[in-house]
Amino acid sequence: MNDYLIFGASGLTGNYFLNLVKKEGQKYHLFVRSLIPNEQEINQTSFSFENINDLPPSKNLVICLGYPLNFKELIYMDKKTKDAFKKVDFDLVIEIAKKAKDLGIPNIAIISAVGSKLNSLNFYLDTKARMENEILSLGFNRTFFAKPGHLLGPRHESRIDNWVRVIEFFGKIFGSFFIGPLKKYKNIEASRVAEELFTEINKNTPVSNDLIEINERK
Repeated sequence: MNDYLIFGASGLTGNYFLNLVKKEGQKYHLFVRSLIPNEQEINQTSFSFENINDLPPSKNLVICLGYPLNFKELIYMDKKTKDAFKKVDFDLVIEIAKKAKDLGIPNIAIISAVGSKLNSLNFYLDTKARMENEILSLGFNRTFFAKPGHLLGPRHESRIDNWVRVIEFFGKIFGSFFIGPLKKYKNIEASRVAEELFTEINKNTPVSNDLIEINERK
């Protein structure tokens, strides 16, 4: 029995989360688009959007998938980008979750987004909110949504445009002014998101906070 079944372990937050799992000596299995060179093949399964193999038994499912968007696309997406984004961040996530639920995996954790809101005029935030609602309707024992602001951490140069540099620059200067209800919108290290999510999953008594929303089935 795996402790964690992880989708998106090669991404920014997913990789930090995987390192925490390995540090604690817990068992895991990875579903990846391309095999990760430093991982044993027995611990990995490759998948495509069109074909997801049967999932192995696990105590927790962790989904850190996300379609790569630039800053401007977070505000406005054309039709082609909307379709590609929805295919990953909604359709694929829900398909994986349903497979996990059918298998009997009791707990699920997903990276979502701060400010997600149903019927938002912002397609990104509305899609994230619809994904959250669909996941909740599946009735996992415990559901964790990590809802961070802009994630900080090492990225490939192709993923860093001038807008990202501006956001991170002003975040350093004005971040201390984000207090109270605005605190959750601050830039945040991806490593910290992974750490808090890992901590909450392993708690016996979950407590919701600004970053991790926890829903426990009664």
